[in-house]
Amino acid sequence: MLTKEERERRIKGGLRAERNRVDLSQKQVSDLTGYNTSTISNWEKGAGSIGFEEAYALADLYGVSLDQLAGRAFVTVA
Repeated sequence: MLTKEERERRIKGGLRAERNRVDLSQKQVSDLTGYNTSTISNWEKGAGSIGFEEAYALADLYGVSLDQLAGRAFVTVA
């Protein structure tokens, strides 16, 4: 089981990685979602807590699952 710090590190890394993957700036994400740019920055730095609704909105925007947004990798078994 991951520690709280490890979970937070994965989440902030996942938030930043997915935003970069879809080639959006924090300002663009702010404009598209209505969340403040500084709030988005804090989420990516791990300085603020992201709620379920906010995480779900970002996952939808980036076209990923909540698990992927949180930096959880999956291996497909055939």
